[in-house]
Amino acid sequence: MTAQLMTKEVMNKPVENTLENGVHEIRPKVLFKKIEAAYPDSNVMFSVSIPSSAIGGMTLLESSILVTLAKLISPSEFFEFGTYMGATSVLLAVNSSAQARITTVDLEPETVELSDSNDDALILQDDVENDNYLRRMFAEKGAFYIDRADDATRGKIHRMYHDSRTLDPIKQGLNNRFEFIFIDGGHDYETVRIDTENALKMAKEDAVIIWHDYRSKIHGDVTSFVDDFSKEHPIIHVQNTMLAFMLKGKLRSML
Repeated sequence: MTAQLMTKEVMNKPVENTLENGVHEIRPKVLFKKIEAAYPDSNVMFSVSIPSSAIGGMTLLESSILVTLAKLISPSEFFEFGTYMGATSVLLAVNSSAQARITTVDLEPETVELSDSNDDALILQDDVENDNYLRRMFAEKGAFYIDRADDATRGKIHRMYHDSRTLDPIKQGLNNRFEFIFIDGGHDYETVRIDTENALKMAKEDAVIIWHDYRSKIHGDVTSFVDDFSKEHPIIHVQNTMLAFMLKGKLRSML
């Protein structure tokens, strides 16, 4: 069965649109309806920081989608490619069970190699200049959302300092361990490819893998990779966000 047919079978009516590349789209309300059905007698709440004014964070809608997926799946082990400011690590920590653990990987801020290029006029137009800006921010401030979180939240977050492109999931004890993996690190095609290949090794049989910056107006390589990946794997894009995700194993029947 092709990825396109498999996704149609899994999603059935929730699919709102099928793009030319085979990626399927759903409205955010499809996931919100699932939460309402899962918690019919409760108000489902979540905590989130006011979105940062700095470039590189997620929108409130994107944050709510991540938390919704987490609450539907109830993972005990999360993994994040790309810590950056640490806002997503904190978001997942405060909206998961007390026993959940969030592992997040990024370079040590002081080891980040900075480019001589510094054209702030292009940071919202050019992918290279945008990444240069993000590196400067990370080198200057590090994961400050984690640093200023309360003790309980920080205690759930494990920071790995490593180049994700050289991760060895088996050697580093990451293989077949995580139910929730978020890919939001390097934006070039090769890095996204490597991170995704590692994510597949690190994911449990039943898991969700999520990419940020899909259909970004700046980071076209993320979209190119996910589109190529969707030829063999069922990918779902949430409309009005830059989130795309893949459900593995029994989780495919969730939607």
